[in-house]
Amino acid sequence: MKPVGFDDTMLSILLNPTAGIPIDRATGQPVTMAKRRAEYLVETLGKARQKIIIPTPAAAELMTAIGPDAQQYLAIIARSRLFELAAFDSRCAIELALLNRDVFKNSDPRVVEEPYQKVKFDRQIVAIFKVSGVESVYTDDAGLANRARLCGMSPITTAELPLPAEDRQMQIEFSAPDEIPEPESAPESEATNE
Repeated sequence: MKPVGFDDTMLSILLNPTAGIPIDRATGQPVTMAKRRAEYLVETLGKARQKIIIPTPAAAELMTAIGPDAQQYLAIIARSRLFELAAFDSRCAIELALLNRDVFKNSDPRVVEEPYQKVKFDRQIVAIFKVSGVESVYTDDAGLANRARLCGMSPITTAELPLPAEDRQMQIEFSAPDEIPEPESAPESEATNE
């Protein structure tokens, strides 16, 4: 089974207690139960014994956001058989050079709204995913999602992640009426016939 890729947005939902909740692009609202969706994804991938590739540039972003407690989270990832840290090595450099020449040059135009440093970072992450054999990328970063898609990978957002059955059940709000109505009494003719 092919490994999947997590970027720092997915890692933040799982590990960063102060992480923001991603916005569902379809509704414009925060994703409901985002952390639970991410946890259920990890549970599902764990049962399937499917590896989760974490590029070292994404791990660096996460550790920067978390601050001094970052080392304990990195230790959790390093001890897990499910997660695999993947570095930008010489194979990735060659892959990125090929992607820059064959894919990104014509299909990933530079836009003013996105700093070029971020674009280069995203491209490195995509190259790591390609070298690692990733086909599905879990991210809420639109730029990274577009670049992954250009390279034949399927980006999946938090809003697209399923919830476990027990969390999908609708909650019914019940509020008792202020006054309980008196039961209607039977008409007298019926009452005397009994």
